[in-house]
Amino acid sequence: MKNKIFSLICCLLMMCAAALCVKGSLAGYPSAETPATAPTAVKVDTLTMLPDGGVVIHTRALTSEQGYAGPTPLDVTIADDGRIADITPLANAETPGFFNRAVALLESYVGKTPEEVVAMKPDAVTGATYSSRALTANVDAASRYYIEKGGAEALDAGSAGSGMPVKMWIALGVALAAFLLPLFVKNRIYHNLQLAANVIVLGFWCGSFIDYTLMIRYLSGGISWPEGVIAVVMLIAAFIMPLFGRPQHYCNHICPLGSAQTLMAQMCGYKIRMSARLVKALDTFRRILWGVLMLLLWADVAVEWMDLELFQAFIPESAAIGVVVAAILFILLSAVVSRPYCRFVCPTGSLIKRAENI
Repeated sequence: MKNKIFSLICCLLMMCAAALCVKGSLAGYPSAETPATAPTAVKVDTLTMLPDGGVVIHTRALTSEQGYAGPTPLDVTIADDGRIADITPLANAETPGFFNRAVALLESYVGKTPEEVVAMKPDAVTGATYSSRALTANVDAASRYYIEKGGAEALDAGSAGSGMPVKMWIALGVALAAFLLPLFVKNRIYHNLQLAANVIVLGFWCGSFIDYTLMIRYLSGGISWPEGVIAVVMLIAAFIMPLFGRPQHYCNHICPLGSAQTLMAQMCGYKIRMSARLVKALDTFRRILWGVLMLLLWADVAVEWMDLELFQAFIPESAAIGVVVAAILFILLSAVVSRPYCRFVCPTGSLIKRAENI
């Protein structure tokens, strides 16, 4: 137990160092060498009425969805004809290069009614997944707020709590079931149903999973609530449960990509037999790869590798084509080789194993 606690603390310190190197902040506090990039003063009112009958909705209080480095609030201007006239990004701590690419999404909303916006599913921008999702969530929240309040004539100044979307409540239920039920239920049929739910709900529907991007984002800027509760459940499963005799609990029972590989393995009875020497060589490759990637984070060099973890394939509209292709190939390979990505490549899995002193 002491060795595992020591390994967990070491991994936490390593990731904190990575967050400081990459984002220049820890838990929202900038390092001494890095000036704060988040705004020192923010708008707290949700609404501004315009003289011409239009409104400007300030989204900071309407959604807790965050970008890579924190909130990405917007000013959404809705004209007196009920159509979006302008969308202006407010100050945020996102990386300018990625954020400016994601801002291109906002043009697709101009001229639309809030009802049309709610029904839209715009494409995200490749390589700017978190910024794209956050901006989309902000525009959607502003549109829903406008609709719920009955339009410009019925709106008045004030804020509206956003709460957690229904699909996120469903995702939380799936994550909690995957976290708790394997402790008591050993039925194979249930296990397969749970794995399928992980892939469909946590993976493709909600894009909820642990990866380096999420961990660095939370360590640098703090956890967003209430949506962050899903990530907290996953992080506890990954790093705390092994202390109580449940090694690889997240990887085996919750991870969408691990679940997809496990399900695929059941599709084929034939399995490639790998020699012990080959397995050891591949495991050594995984360890070396993980070490190199950690060094890149500490040096703040080529940190874009975090966007290449195969979990991003569950958000195909924003994932790089190569990531989607690689994910498909690894899932197909898992039919004849047990969980090849998890065992021999996955950087996030390597961190979890290191925290378990494996």
